[in-house]
Amino acid sequence: MDDDVLNWMKSKSVGGVTEIAVLAPIRPGRIPGERRTYEERLRFAMKSVQNRTDAGIPTELNRITTIHFGRMMIIRPDHYLVKSTANPSPDEFLEVGAKPNPDDANGYRSWLLTLVIFDGDLKVYFRDIAEFLGEYFDRIFENCEDFSSVSEFEEFWSWIKRYQISSDLFHSAYPNLTVPRIKYLEEFKRKFDLFVETVRTPTGRKVEDMNDMFDAFLRETQQQAQNFPAPGGVYITDKSKDGGQ
Repeated sequence: MDDDVLNWMKSKSVGGVTEIAVLAPIRPGRIPGERRTYEERLRFAMKSVQNRTDAGIPTELNRITTIHFGRMMIIRPDHYLVKSTANPSPDEFLEVGAKPNPDDANGYRSWLLTLVIFDGDLKVYFRDIAEFLGEYFDRIFENCEDFSSVSEFEEFWSWIKRYQISSDLFHSAYPNLTVPRIKYLEEFKRKFDLFVETVRTPTGRKVEDMNDMFDAFLRETQQQAQNFPAPGGVYITDKSKDGGQ
């Protein structure tokens, strides 16, 4: 077995929450037939998703219901060479905000750092990526070295593991709450607030009989308490924590 395989990094998990960090080299130079560099095309692709997020418009990432948080950032030489012992010359060092060198003349690389926190198992998560985000994922990572496509999963999985880096510290404030469970609790709280407004007058007194209202509230909220659609995730209930007793 290859040493590269033996030395693959492992993700950390706290409860049912898992993390992964991938640092992939961006292809140098210009895209054949275009004036843009691979880095510029990558930045444009990520910006288009961010613009929709800022506008409150659903994006491809909403298809994966297990993601807690995700970040992607381009790490350029002007970031990692600050105070570096490499001591690059002024001609080699790129100022913050400068355009990337299309011909990669300075020999330094830009990297794409991807950080994701999600529910469940790492490989199951990437199978969900391949199934639900194939074309979108390809559009982002085709700008990185050695990446081909998610269509051949084992090759895709090997690429991910090749460029995965170890997280030295991973903390989760709610390790036993999945994304679907958090969304359910958020919706439950919203409906409970509406229920309270219904059963209490502005002076704080109860309505004379709230039994029917409470039963209706329970029916409405309990409909969502089972089996959220969460590919790759888990739905933790009180019973599952104690072994179903």
